[in-house]
Amino acid sequence: MFYSHTFLARKGPLGTVWCAAHLQNRLKKSHYLATDVISTVERIMYPEVPIALRMSGHLLLGVVRVYSKQVEYFYEDCNAMQHAINRDLRSITVNLPEASTKAPVDSVTLPGNFQLDSLEIDNNVQDRPENSHVKMLADFTLTDQIPTGNDPYIVIDISEVNKLFFSIM
Repeated sequence: MFYSHTFLARKGPLGTVWCAAHLQNRLKKSHYLATDVISTVERIMYPEVPIALRMSGHLLLGVVRVYSKQVEYFYEDCNAMQHAINRDLRSITVNLPEASTKAPVDSVTLPGNFQLDSLEIDNNVQDRPENSHVKMLADFTLTDQIPTGNDPYIVIDISEVNKLFFSIM
């Protein structure tokens, strides 16, 4: 059998995989999680030194065991997270009336569009104290600069600006 002893040493690049194939009880969770499966398989497929076919079979068995343990640890973590979320959601109290089992759609759904004109906003400025940082509409509106046409907004067409720009040049 031809292989380098440093290649399969415990601290070597394939040491964890070799231990997983033959001595799986000696590995800890940190060993399994620190192993990069993709790069390990590439090292086995394209080794730096020649590896016998039987040796590569043992190493691939170790890769399968490492990957299986990684999936097992991931599954345990997901289950723990799911239980924690379910526990937290169970403790939330809902204050619905006893006869109803569902909340009305309007209370949990935002409307598709807001109509600001239909909102009832308190416009009584006189009832507020003097230093309430609220000014009258006439104090901050420049009425002489509002267009008097039907459309209160000014539209600038880009094509007209380009024609004007090129005609000046």
